[in-house]
Amino acid sequence: MDKVKVIGVIVIIAGVITAGFVMGDFLPAIGDINSAPNGYLSVYYITNALHDTEAPNMVTAVLADYRGFDTLFETCVMFLAGVTTLMVLSSKRKVVKGKRNEHDLNGVSFGGTVLDTGFRIIIPVIVIYAFYVLSHGEISLGGGFQAGALLAIAYMIDRLIPSFQNSLGNFTEEAAAIIAGLGVFIYAFTGVLPMFNGGYFLEYDHLPFAFMTEEIVMLHSVGIFMIEAGVTVCVMGTIINILEVVLERTEFDD
Repeated sequence: MDKVKVIGVIVIIAGVITAGFVMGDFLPAIGDINSAPNGYLSVYYITNALHDTEAPNMVTAVLADYRGFDTLFETCVMFLAGVTTLMVLSSKRKVVKGKRNEHDLNGVSFGGTVLDTGFRIIIPVIVIYAFYVLSHGEISLGGGFQAGALLAIAYMIDRLIPSFQNSLGNFTEEAAAIIAGLGVFIYAFTGVLPMFNGGYFLEYDHLPFAFMTEEIVMLHSVGIFMIEAGVTVCVMGTIINILEVVLERTEFDD
């Protein structure tokens, strides 16, 4: 009952704050042509994105350059979501209905020759496509979030199909949380590196990789790939973390 009261208080406070912002003109009205996004930001991005960032894709230019800090914080939110799930459910004990044997595992709804054969073909395709999406994050609408989700889906399928016997490995919930944190570190470290070479945080043109190429465009591409890799690792680790937390505390066929 105490938890219900706490949740109720939080909902009420959040509702009051939201109503205050909406009714107090703190936020622009939906569709307001005079708001900043509609007034000049969108026009500026469309006109100057390629010149300012050297990124051939406008979405990547916005997410990785103009809103680089915001994307970093979004990655941190993903990591914190996984850690919070682990902390909240850490005291919950797994519900055990009885010991299973191999025969029981083959009898669950996720088994069967068709699913086994199909998913054995699908998983490698998902993994390959995930790396394709990651590597093309700068020049297409793909990137780290999509690639991380795809890798997590491949792991999830492998984890839930009993006959696969975890061919992609079996991460503990703690290990998955560490992997997610590593992704955040890769992103932040990529931002710090240019500062040691006379640049600003996340200024990819000043990455200390001049020995690789003298072209600013190539340095920018390397920086984009590094932060996208960090996001991929974080998203993958977070989803796997949540999956393992749930599976450790419930039976497979619940």
